[in-house]
Amino acid sequence: MAKSIEVPVDDEAYEAFAEEAARAGVTVQELAGRVLAQDAGRRRFLAASQRYATEWGPAFDEAFGGRSHPDGAAA
Repeated sequence: MAKSIEVPVDDEAYEAFAEEAARAGVTVQELAGRVLAQDAGRRRFLAASQRYATEWGPAFDEAFGGRSHPDGAAA
């Protein structure tokens, strides 16, 4: 079930959303919901990626070698 939230924004941010929403043919509320949903998805992806790298990074280095780039950065 969809939930509603109210978020105060300054006039400049609202106008930017209003213009983008008009171009997309949606309401400001619909656009804000889409943006929040996309950001939440991105945050979940990044958190999962970090857990994966932390958990499996050492095994990956062991299997494939922790080679370095010429500048000294890890591969």
